[in-house]
Amino acid sequence: MTQNTPLSARLPRLPLHPGDVTQRVLSAAQLRARGVSAAQTSAQCLPGGPWQHLLPGVYLLHPGPPTGHERLHGALLYAGRPPVSARRGAAGPSDAGYGDAMVTGVAALALHGFASAGELGALHRIDVLVP
Repeated sequence: MTQNTPLSARLPRLPLHPGDVTQRVLSAAQLRARGVSAAQTSAQCLPGGPWQHLLPGVYLLHPGPPTGHERLHGALLYAGRPPVSARRGAAGPSDAGYGDAMVTGVAALALHGFASAGELGALHRIDVLVP
């Protein structure tokens, strides 16, 4: 399969609502729960493809740079993954996937509207606390 191969008709259509970041950034477990195999995910993430790796096991479901909120959601998905020993079942489609991870630092201030923190999209780093 090459990057020029058309998508299979069997690949499920994922809803992409412009205002819903949770539908534009998904973990590998969330994609599997929606019927997307690892091979299909890899094919979508080829250079020039419609998807891209945001972090290990986290995928951005559109081309182009991620927004600040997409980066934040991706960081929480990555940090909130359960340890391998605790991964018994696949994440459900409605599972946020954050676990106990939470945003901290300047990113948390930006989310709460502190003017001194600046805009979320302008931050170079998003700090996440994993208890």
